[in-house]
Amino acid sequence: MKFIQTSKRFFICALVVVLAGCASSVKTVPFKVQSDPLGAYVLYQIQADRNDTRNYDWIYLGNTPLDIRRAVLSRDLKRADAFVVRVMKEGYLDQQKAWTGEQIVKEAKKKGAVFWNPRLIPSTN
Repeated sequence: MKFIQTSKRFFICALVVVLAGCASSVKTVPFKVQSDPLGAYVLYQIQADRNDTRNYDWIYLGNTPLDIRRAVLSRDLKRADAFVVRVMKEGYLDQQKAWTGEQIVKEAKKKGAVFWNPRLIPSTN
């Protein structure tokens, strides 16, 4: 009976170690996005391959002025061909900026956050 209990404990410990090794690590990326005028929607999208024609989901971050931290899987940052941030406001043209996953990590380390301050252009419609 004692052998079975020891075997169960060993199996559970081994399972935990294996699952922990398979889990992706998470990076927290700080974003600071302003806009002129303020109040624009801020979204982001991770594109694994710019030649990939699939539609990736846009993820809403908030409204400008925006100062948040977003958890992103490390594997997504490593494989990202483009990490795209889009700013949208009614009556203005949408604007977007793209970084590679590596550029996002470098900018966040160097400056303490990923900064962007687009000046929105009124639409003519």
